[in-house]
Amino acid sequence: MSFEFKNLSFSRVILHNVYQPDEEGAVEPFLSTSLTELAVNGRQKLEERITKVLGSNSHSLQMDVAQTGEVGCFHQATRLLGVSAEEFISNSAEIARLHTAAHTNRSWPGGTLVIIEGTAGASNKRCLFIVKAEQQAGFIEKEVDDRVLIEYIESLILTPQAKLYKVGVFVELAQDSIGESPRNTGDFEAYVFDSNIKAKDDRKAARYFYSSFLGLRIPENAEQRTRDFFEYTKEFIGDVDISNEMKVDLQQALNTYLKTDQGTTIHVAGFAEQFMNEELRDDYSFFMRNKNFPQNAIQKDTQLIKRRLATRKMNFSTSVKLTAPAESFEEMITILESTAEHTTVRIQGQLTEQQ
Repeated sequence: MSFEFKNLSFSRVILHNVYQPDEEGAVEPFLSTSLTELAVNGRQKLEERITKVLGSNSHSLQMDVAQTGEVGCFHQATRLLGVSAEEFISNSAEIARLHTAAHTNRSWPGGTLVIIEGTAGASNKRCLFIVKAEQQAGFIEKEVDDRVLIEYIESLILTPQAKLYKVGVFVELAQDSIGESPRNTGDFEAYVFDSNIKAKDDRKAARYFYSSFLGLRIPENAEQRTRDFFEYTKEFIGDVDISNEMKVDLQQALNTYLKTDQGTTIHVAGFAEQFMNEELRDDYSFFMRNKNFPQNAIQKDTQLIKRRLATRKMNFSTSVKLTAPAESFEEMITILESTAEHTTVRIQGQLTEQQ
């Protein structure tokens, strides 16, 4: 079961600005020398927005830690938990420098790194959040005397409408003292939110953040998790109390979602919202939770079920079986009527052979 990002509470925040490379190469980051002070309502809004992008209804991905050495982000991030304010400020700067080293493409934008120490979950696990927020332009308004004025701001970040940010987080599973030696990766879970990860044609931009910068990798069990999603969802569709016609439609939706949809991730809530009516969504989520299937997004890898996705099969109570290519199933097979005694099916095409 993946970690649930609820009950977020932030204790320390610091911001560093990072930049695109120029013609001469990397541009040094602007490093803060003091912690960022947020008013209570500002801290609450920040907690709410990070909860939204990492929560069970988001497309956050659980990752494996690939880079464990002292120069990697895992070591630099986890050593920030529980240290003094001075050490937090100076050591967080190393994370900004790591980003500068990883940011090698001039087409990728700069932005602000928001580095946060806090707790999350029912048991208040310690976490280190790293947010890459791209800056946007906008207006703020204020009342002055008898007028309402607006002021143009070029560098707004983390607005409610903004989708231009990426989030990485290291969750400490068992609290330990912090030293200079690298922490054990088994004591942490790592998660990433990045809209590029689920885009169909921008994988390189996503990879720089989670791989080159954060030192993470796609879990090696993506094939197994994709197969589990397929198996569990088929089981739910087969057992749920809905009409046979709806079951056929949902089965076709499952094949489409896994085989022809261009997204690179699988998400329980995303599948439910796209293909199920509201009455089924909660039941499906509850069913998948009981199967200990992650509620966050997972990387899609259909290698283990490739053959099963190539064809669709219909089994009838009289041992009759019907098989057709999955990609054209809906066009070729139409269920005209289904009762307890019989099913009327229309098949496009001429009968050419019997055995």
